[in-house]
Amino acid sequence: MIRTAAVVLVLAACESARPTTPTSPPEPRSSLRVPLPDGWRATTLSAGAGLQVGPQGRVVLQLESTTRPLPTAEAFVAALSAEGVEILEKESVDTFVGVRYSMTVDGAKRDAFLGVRQTGPRTIWCSTTGSAKSEEVEAAMTVCRSLSWEG
Repeated sequence: MIRTAAVVLVLAACESARPTTPTSPPEPRSSLRVPLPDGWRATTLSAGAGLQVGPQGRVVLQLESTTRPLPTAEAFVAALSAEGVEILEKESVDTFVGVRYSMTVDGAKRDAFLGVRQTGPRTIWCSTTGSAKSEEVEAAMTVCRSLSWEG
């Protein structure tokens, strides 16, 4: 529950930090290329709203494709920091903003990741789930960083 609220607040904070852009016409049919670690699978969410990724039987990473602009690294980190998480690693390049962080859930520290990858006309928002193990968080960051759009 806390995790979902953090993602929603980060989305809202990053959107308010960027000017809005006019709606663009529908894009031609294309597909998202998701390079997966060995043993991981991707499952489409209902109505094509995104993907769930992880080892067989467990979701580690969720992906949501949008037309929202790529947030600035400063806005992204500030929104997460405002949630009281400990920033462990941050990365920002022209087409990717990602933050690995630690938060306390039920008295235990857990690593998590939130990132955005610009792939052509789309931005892909990536977030780990509560079932992600610490070693899987780095793999999730690599998946998000490596996304590409084919079409």
